[in-house]
Amino acid sequence: MSQHLSEYEKKRLDNIEKNKELLKQLNVPAVGSKHGLPPTKSADKKSTVQHKPKAVKKEKVLPVRYSARLRNIPADATTEADLKRTADELLQLSEAKKPKRISKLEDQDQADFLKILGDAKVDNVMIPNDGPPSDKVPKKLQEEASNLDIRHIWATVKVTPERINFSAFHPSASKLLACAGDVSGNLGFWDVNGEKEDPDEETPQPIVYTYRPHTRTITSMMYNPSNLSQLYTSSYDGTVQYFDMEKAEFVTAFEDSESDIPFTAFDMPKDGHSIWFSTSDGTIGHHDLRSPASEHSMYTIREKKVGCISVNYEKPTYIACASNDRTASIWDIRHLKKKAPEPIKQFEHGFSVSSCYWSPKGDKLLTTSYDNRLRVISTSGKVEDLEEEFAVEHNNRTGKWVTLFRARWNYNPRALSHSQFVIGSMNHPVEVYSGETGERICELYDPEKVTAVPAVSLFHPTTPSMTILCGNGSGRMVCWT
Repeated sequence: MSQHLSEYEKKRLDNIEKNKELLKQLNVPAVGSKHGLPPTKSADKKSTVQHKPKAVKKEKVLPVRYSARLRNIPADATTEADLKRTADELLQLSEAKKPKRISKLEDQDQADFLKILGDAKVDNVMIPNDGPPSDKVPKKLQEEASNLDIRHIWATVKVTPERINFSAFHPSASKLLACAGDVSGNLGFWDVNGEKEDPDEETPQPIVYTYRPHTRTITSMMYNPSNLSQLYTSSYDGTVQYFDMEKAEFVTAFEDSESDIPFTAFDMPKDGHSIWFSTSDGTIGHHDLRSPASEHSMYTIREKKVGCISVNYEKPTYIACASNDRTASIWDIRHLKKKAPEPIKQFEHGFSVSSCYWSPKGDKLLTTSYDNRLRVISTSGKVEDLEEEFAVEHNNRTGKWVTLFRARWNYNPRALSHSQFVIGSMNHPVEVYSGETGERICELYDPEKVTAVPAVSLFHPTTPSMTILCGNGSGRMVCWT
């Protein structure tokens, strides 16, 4: 057969034989072994610990259940007593599924938290004499804002289980106590400068205590201006409560069990004797805290949701309301009527208005709208003379899973010489703007620590230097100092 091979085939077979002889001389194993190489010893392998998932216990799959009706079995509830018993069981089941309030901590945690609350003392704030208000951003203010940093050892701190909807700072300058309310009714307290040892952790852990005074979203919170040991909170569950810091317990301040008012926001005048609240039904109301918890007055001012209400601290007879009907309106409470009340001033926006807040001096109104504008409306005299001073372009379209942006004033008396406001950003920084010119003073961002939108931001009201608290959709917070 080799006689019929071509010269090329003969040369090829000859080369194969020569290669085999060469392999035998070199003691190389045959090509039939795995990869043509000798097997490696297990000792030569690197000792890498592989993650082994825990074995999941397989549960026995039960057969599909069929209703008694499909199986032609007559119902047990044939008598009136049986029907009543069945209805009672269903009612008990539905009650068991409702979220429960948590108004007290474990005994040891309660004692530790009371000690922290006792350290939160409020001192008189000295107002610096910086001369007349400046129209230009002071260089000192720019430097102070630019030097802010996240100085606690944790990148972020988990304060509430769910998305933060509103936050507040206790007015104590010596004890930084941050508060946050989430969309499930949880209220968290964070001792910003405190830390505790945990035997299960290598590094110190933040000090956080969490209650659940409400069963639905906490929509607003503030400390009573006349009693700073009381933290008031409102919720969609139809209640306004306050947390007594001296006893670490909750007290219902206002509740109308018959109408179940869906509170969207509230505010208090300086005297702290009453609250003005807004609802998702387009109404606002007033409740005197010295009267029974269910007594109140209601006024229908809008056809759509009123999402924010603000009382002018310097002229408490004037309130501002932000509504989904694309307006921010000013009202004189002395002339409110039960039927068809009229605002003394109204400002149209391109889309719904998320918030409106009076400035510390009561001469400016700051609004945040879904039309991507931050507006400062001001007057040099009467409230009736309010006019839009300037508007700042800002992306306010947070979507479904991020809390609505609300630009907030700096109420610290040290900021009176040049007003400022703060707001989060969809790009993750926190932005501080001048309330006099609309100029952006600074942009705070640490990409290694801040990985979510800081939708809820506000200034501390009494610290000697600028301090900003931020919360996000994961229930986490950071503090810029």
